[in-house]
Amino acid sequence: MSPSKSTESTLKFKEPPIGAHLVTARRGYKHHGIYIGRGRVIHYSGMARSIGYKELGELPQLIRYGSIVKTSLKFFCDGENFKIIKHPKAKFTGEEAVERAKKRLYERSYYIYSNNCEHFVNWCIDDEFRSPFVTKIILSFAVVASTLHWLFAGSSVKKENTFKFIYGSFFAITGSLATNLLTLQALQPAKGIRARERRNRRYGRIGAWLGVLFAVPLSLYGVAKRWRLFASLSPYFIPVIGGIGSYSLARKIDTQKKVKIRKNRTTNLGDETSTEEKELGCKTSVEPNVKKSS
Repeated sequence: MSPSKSTESTLKFKEPPIGAHLVTARRGYKHHGIYIGRGRVIHYSGMARSIGYKELGELPQLIRYGSIVKTSLKFFCDGENFKIIKHPKAKFTGEEAVERAKKRLYERSYYIYSNNCEHFVNWCIDDEFRSPFVTKIILSFAVVASTLHWLFAGSSVKKENTFKFIYGSFFAITGSLATNLLTLQALQPAKGIRARERRNRRYGRIGAWLGVLFAVPLSLYGVAKRWRLFASLSPYFIPVIGGIGSYSLARKIDTQKKVKIRKNRTTNLGDETSTEEKELGCKTSVEPNVKKSS
């Protein structure tokens, strides 16, 4: 998933700044990493290099044993150019982002849907596990599947025939389960994910299943009413909206809690320093009197 409202600039000759989010092209996807200086990059090695048709058999092994590694910029690019993705609202920049990346070095919990190279870099900089690439895959599947349903099986909804309800039931159930499966895969709790993120993803998975329970009867109702478009869209989009919506809401609430805790800490520290200053002021005001009396 790329960060929202991000801008890209090509750098061919200049060294990227420390903590920069680098992205380089591969066949059918892009690979992400974080620059740590001196020509070195930290990245998740699960899909670090392009795979040809003859090497497809190696793909499961590459994903399974992929870990977060420190390599040269040349090895990271794999013969391709690189770009920098800018994060306008970054929470960690420069050395701070690099330190976060170093803490997860040699982690071996790569998962293409829920903990890939893009998730890792966005976490280092924005403190958020997200991959717009995965979201695009899920939404693209929903769009294509619902369109095919509308074109082919949707005719049974419009006409009165004995197979109308069978067709409608089949696509309502399979469509909901298919998009729900992709959404659940994107919200899996990988080993490298912290407890807060695990909890947020659990709420997202619950929301996806609730979306299935809501989408199936809603789609069947559309079939019964001969609402062709309605019956095509609901089973494919409601589980995705339920899962991602629940996850986003849980993450927003979690962020608000963290901000509140930080404010309370700074307030308490300010109160402690003010009381210490008062105590020191009292001591200094007493000392001169003691000297005079002596």
